This record gives sequence, structure tokens and C-alpha cells, in this order.
Amino acid sequence: MTKDVEEPERRARRSVPAAGEPDVRPWGHSTLDPLDRRRRQLFTLAAPVFRQHGYRGATIKALAHACHLAPAGLYHYFASKADLATYVVRQPHLDWRLVYIDPAVDPLRQLSGFIDLAIQELPDFLLALDLAEELRLPGIVRIRRTMFTEGETVFGRYLAAVRPGLSPDAARDLARLILTLLVGSHEIGRDVEPDAAAMRDRIVRVIRAELVPVAVDSARFDRILTGR
Repeated sequence: MTKDVEEPERRARRSVPAAGEPDVRPWGHSTLDPLDRRRRQLFTLAAPVFRQHGYRGATIKALAHACHLAPAGLYHYFASKADLATYVVRQPHLDWRLVYIDPAVDPLRQLSGFIDLAIQELPDFLLALDLAEELRLPGIVRIRRTMFTEGETVFGRYLAAVRPGLSPDAARDLARLILTLLVGSHEIGRDVEPDAAAMRDRIVRVIRAELVPVAVDSARFDRILTGR
């Protein structure tokens, strides 16, 4: 039987990014409490079950199995299947003032990391929005608008950190274009896994046109954003 009690080593491993996971934290180092972090992780593990079977076809048993928990263990974190399905879209969102820019890390590197993080996490956020709409979650139109506004805000803050003269409105406009590329890649081929590398390349080319050479020299931009 799967235990809900985790060894200290596993809890410790979750406190640092896994191999290949972008080490960027727009919410800061202390905003996400361990329970929230764990619930988000469980939604990510459950997402393939929701994708394959839909909300109504996904059983608690199958969801718990995907999360490496017993059904009772899943209920320790979520009051119901609906609570799990919509958790990530019901959480507080960042505004311009709250986005954390690490002063010890090159903002261009933080921007690069957030591009990777957005590509990695966007499918789950879009899935949660679809599930919330299927469940007719109250305020879903506002929730959808707020989530995309948050995406514009976080991308905008990183862009403004790289190019300090960029106004918040101009930064959000550029961020909106980036989100259009991100979301469009998923919406156009909803049943086809998007090519993450091609998606990243399109985003980087848009950002390069805005930042090079005004804020960043070409060689530095390419080294950090493309690895060349």
C-alpha cells in the first residue's frame, strides 16, 4: 500500500529544482508554502489521467495511482476530485509589484529560465482551465483573464529588468505577444504535443528583436538565450 508519509530525503529533494527544471522563482523564495508546492506537484502528476479520460472519466483511484498515493492519501490534500482538477487556477496571482527579480542573478538568465518554466508548465495550466470550464467553476471568465494577465505581468517584469528603460505598458505588450506564441502553439494543435524547442526558438527571436542591441549585445544574448 502506498504511504502518504514521505522520507526526509524526498522532501529535501523537492526543495531544490530537479534536473532539467528551470531554477527561476517569480514568486520569490518563501511565498510558496510546502503544502501548496505539494498540491501543485500532485496536479502535475494527475494531469495525464485527466487528459486521457477527461474529468468525468478520471477516477479517484486512477488519479491517486498517478500521484503514487492511496485514494485516502489524495483526500489528505484535496477535498474532492473537483478540488484537485481546479486547484492551480484558484490560487492567488502575482501582480507587477510582487514578481521577484533576484538581484544576485543576471536578469537575462532569469528571463531565459522563465521561458523554459512557462513552456514546461503552460500545458497543465491550460488543462486546469479546461477542467474548470467543464465544471462551470464560478468566475471562470475572470479566472482565465487573471491567469493570462499574470503571465503578461511576469514576462513583462523580466523584460523590464533586462531593459530598464522599457515602460510597464511596453513590457506587457511584448509579453502579450510572447503569450500569444505560447498559447497559440498549444491551441492550434490541441491533440498534438507542441515542439518545445521550436516554440522556444520563436519566442527568443521575438525577444531578440526587442533587446538586441538596445539592451543586450548580440553575443551575450545568444550565449544565454540560445547557448551559442
